[in-house]
Amino acid sequence: MIIKLDGGLSTALENNGNNLNTSLWTGELLLSNPGEITKAHLDFIDAGAQIIITSAYQLSFAGCQKRGWSDDQTERALIASTQLAKDAVESSGKNVRVAASVGPYGAHLADGSEYRGNYGVSKTVIKDFHKRRLEILLSTNPDLLALETMPDTFEVEVLLELLKDCSTPFWVSYSCRQDNQTNAGQSVQAAVDLAKDAMAVGINCTKPELITDLLRSASSSKPFIVYPNSGRVWDAKNKVWTGSGSAGFSDQLISEWVDAGAQFIGGCCGIGASEIAVSYTHLTL
Repeated sequence: MIIKLDGGLSTALENNGNNLNTSLWTGELLLSNPGEITKAHLDFIDAGAQIIITSAYQLSFAGCQKRGWSDDQTERALIASTQLAKDAVESSGKNVRVAASVGPYGAHLADGSEYRGNYGVSKTVIKDFHKRRLEILLSTNPDLLALETMPDTFEVEVLLELLKDCSTPFWVSYSCRQDNQTNAGQSVQAAVDLAKDAMAVGINCTKPELITDLLRSASSSKPFIVYPNSGRVWDAKNKVWTGSGSAGFSDQLISEWVDAGAQFIGGCCGIGASEIAVSYTHLTL
């Protein structure tokens, strides 16, 4: 059975006319226009998503401080990120789970580091970055945690230590590149092996045409989770996606992912609600 994920929340928000050109992306709207976030979640639910991922990806105390937010504002935004998703589920009347997004350390740098890894900082720095945010997100009682767009197994090791006594199910998804590696250069097999306590492990915000080989390069006792971007490349300096991307995914690609062990499938950056709806017409497997 395939579980259907949502797509890129920032893409859905932009499709609805929102401007997200700050370092906080979707997080900017949590305080300024939260209703738009609920609306975008509903767009994905209407498109068939069975799991929606919250708007917390870009939120961190360090990153929000750079935007002039107080720690209290950051905490309120983190709490709101889960609540707005729950509001959307309640409004829809459908059986949809909420996954609180936990983005990587590199996201707050707003320089594309989540697509490189190898941050050059200590384990303590990574731990301090994630610890308080994780505690707040877990206090909101999401159904799941999404440790997503992780470029580096070093960071995932820290997160798994922080979650060692966690009762909330979580998945780990890596941003990856050619040659069956994470963006930081570790093998996909090593990355998969690390996530032994996760409910699922896989790949997100990676070109769809790379996914099949990445999955086939690793064996796992856990189901794979896959939610690629549209195939474009992020220009961190100008904060735009460049190149051409596909609109949704072909029958062939989805079939290959399922054959390779994917049980959770959705989209990431560049994949809006309409593309998700089209992609889900293929999921009659």
